[in-house]
Amino acid sequence: MKKWVLLLGCLLVVTSQAQTRREVWQWRDENGVTHFSDFPQPGARKITLNAPPSSTAPQAAVATRSPTPAAAATQAQYTLLEIWSPENDAAFFEPDAEIVVRVRLQPELDAADRLVTYLDGQQLPELNVLEHRLTNVPRGAHTLQSAIFGRDGREKMRSARITFHMKLPAVSNPRNQGPAVRPPRPVPLPRPTPRGG
Repeated sequence: MKKWVLLLGCLLVVTSQAQTRREVWQWRDENGVTHFSDFPQPGARKITLNAPPSSTAPQAAVATRSPTPAAAATQAQYTLLEIWSPENDAAFFEPDAEIVVRVRLQPELDAADRLVTYLDGQQLPELNVLEHRLTNVPRGAHTLQSAIFGRDGREKMRSARITFHMKLPAVSNPRNQGPAVRPPRPVPLPRPTPRGG
């Protein structure tokens, strides 16, 4: 009976060691990145671990695979985005007027984000700039708006819409100007009626 108990105890010890013993294969690819796997790979080096599955090596490998939460925490959170020039409802009367559009934001633009400005809903060609110079803007009312997009393409913030007006002088008929303009004809006065004496 004692032999059976001793044999059973030895069997339990061997199986518990077999469960905690793990083999890991380590290798580097052509880019110099280190990989770990449970299965052998060509050129891999065998690493035997006697620790439970929550050892430091597998945790380090997991930490290198998922850096996205830390990166997400460092993304910029914007508190201000506005177009401060031109002022809302500004009017321009010169035909060759240059409209200077100035944008400000806080904090500064993150390197992974994009700043886009729109004129009448159409994207201006320059990205990530705080100043645009518009020329040859046609007569009428026009709108400006800016937006910030993250690296995933989602919109983070949008400015208020600004409206400005191009009120170019109207071209009139040249016959109504200068020496060609005739003075109005005098209106004849009625003649007095003669009084009898």
